[in-house]
Amino acid sequence: MPPSVDAALAALSPAARAAFASDYAARAFDLGLRYLAPEGARPIPVAFPPIVEPAARTAERAAVARATTAVLARVAVRLLDGAAGGALAEALFAELAPFERAIVERRYRSIDKLATVRVDLFVDPDGVDRVLEINATIPAMQGYSDIAAQAFVETVLERLGHGGDAAAILAANGSNARDLLASLVACYRADGGTEALPSIALLHRPGDSQLGELEYLAASFRAAGHDARTVLSTAVTLEGGRAVTGPFAPAILYRHVFASRLDPALPLATIFAAPEGHHLYNPVDPHLEQKSLLAELSAASVDEARAALLGLHPAEAALVRRHVPWTRRLAGGPTTGPAGEPIADPVAWCVAQRDRLVIKRSWDFGGKGVFLGAEYGDEASLQRARDRFGEARSWEALIEACVAEGGWVIQERVPLRRRQLSIASREGAALRELFVDVSAYTNVGVAPAPTGGVCRASGSPIVNIQSGGGVVPLLSAEATARLAAQLR
Repeated sequence: MPPSVDAALAALSPAARAAFASDYAARAFDLGLRYLAPEGARPIPVAFPPIVEPAARTAERAAVARATTAVLARVAVRLLDGAAGGALAEALFAELAPFERAIVERRYRSIDKLATVRVDLFVDPDGVDRVLEINATIPAMQGYSDIAAQAFVETVLERLGHGGDAAAILAANGSNARDLLASLVACYRADGGTEALPSIALLHRPGDSQLGELEYLAASFRAAGHDARTVLSTAVTLEGGRAVTGPFAPAILYRHVFASRLDPALPLATIFAAPEGHHLYNPVDPHLEQKSLLAELSAASVDEARAALLGLHPAEAALVRRHVPWTRRLAGGPTTGPAGEPIADPVAWCVAQRDRLVIKRSWDFGGKGVFLGAEYGDEASLQRARDRFGEARSWEALIEACVAEGGWVIQERVPLRRRQLSIASREGAALRELFVDVSAYTNVGVAPAPTGGVCRASGSPIVNIQSGGGVVPLLSAEATARLAAQLR
C-alpha cells in the first residue's frame, strides 16, 4: 500500500525535501503565483503539506458563505434605505470614497447578482466556521488557489510518484477558476446574454500586482473555449454604446479594479457608474465589504426588534449568531457585549477587554487597518498606527482615535491555532509555525454556486497575502487519496 502524501513528504531526506520545495515553488511561479512589485515579478510563497478535508466539508463552508452573503446584501438595502435611521445610513455612505459613494447611492437597490464573493473565515476551536469579513469588490485568489494545488500535485507526481494523471486528480479536486467562469456565464445569461461562448475581458489597473493570477484565469477561460483577455482599465473605450479595446469587443467585463482607484474621466468609469447592458461583474459594490454592515448584522441577530426592523428572519439570525463573531461599530453610545451584557462606555470596555478584541477599519483591505489587542504594541502594529494616525499610540489612545475618525469596528477575536508547515522557495524548504485561515467562494442570485476555497498561511495572526502571507494548497480528501495511490 502506498504511503499517505504527508508521510511520503515527511520521509524525504533533507536534500530531497529541498529539491521538492524548489521544484514546487518554481512551478507555482511559472503558472502565475506571483505579484508584480516595482522591481518586477516576485513569487508568492507556497507551503506544504496541503490542507486536506472532504469535498463535502468545503462545500458546506461555501454554503454558509452564500447564505451569509445573501442575508448581508438584503439587510444592506434596508440599512441604506434608512430603516435604522438616516444618521446610520449616512455614516455608512460616508465610509466610501466619493466616486464609490456616488455609484452606490444610485445603484445599491439594483445589485441582485454577484458572480464571485470570497468570504474569509477562521475555524474556531469547536470546528465552527466564523465569518470575519466578506470580499465582493476584488475577491481574488481563485487562480492562486488553483495554481497552488496544481503545482503541488504535479510536483508530487514528478518527484514522488509514477508520473500519474495530474489532470484527473485536479478534476476530482475541483477548480475555483472553473467555478468563477460558470458564475460569470450564469450572470451573463440571467442578464439576457445570448452568445454561446461569451468573450471575457479581465479588467485590471496599470501595474496591477495580481496580473499573474488574471493571466492564469484568462488562460483557464480560453481552455474552456472563451476568448478571454486581460485588459487595462485605461484601454477601454466606448463605441456604439459598447465597451471595446481595439478590435476586441468583450461580451463580459470581469472587474478587477477598485472604483476608488479609477480616474472618473475614463470611459470605463462611465460603465462603472451605469453598467446596465455591459455585463459588468461584479458591479461596483464596496458597501458589501463594509465591516460596519457586518457589525449591524451581528447586533440585529441578538435583538428581535432590530432584526424585525431590518427584515432578518429568526433562522437567519441564528445563522449569524453561529457563524459571525460578535462585531460592533466602534462608536460612542451604549451597546451589548458578546454575552449580551450592557456596555455603557464602549471605549472603556475595549480598553479593559483588549486581549479578546480586534479593531478593524470598516472599508479597507490588505490587513493595513487591523489591530489585535493582545499583540498591540509590537513594532508592526505600532507602524500601522503611525501609517494611519501619524504617530504610535497607546491602546486606549488608538481606540479614541478610531472613534474620532469614524468607520471602525470591534470584533471578538476568534482563536486560530498554528500549524507546522514548510515554506517552499527556489532555495529549498523552511519549516515554520504558521497561522492558516480558510476562505470560501460563493456567488449570489445565480446558480450553480461555487463550492471551493483557498487557504493562506502567515507568521502573523493577521493572515493576508499583501502583508507577507502565502498560499497553502486546499485539497479534497478524495483527490488526495487519488494522489496517494500514485506514490512509489
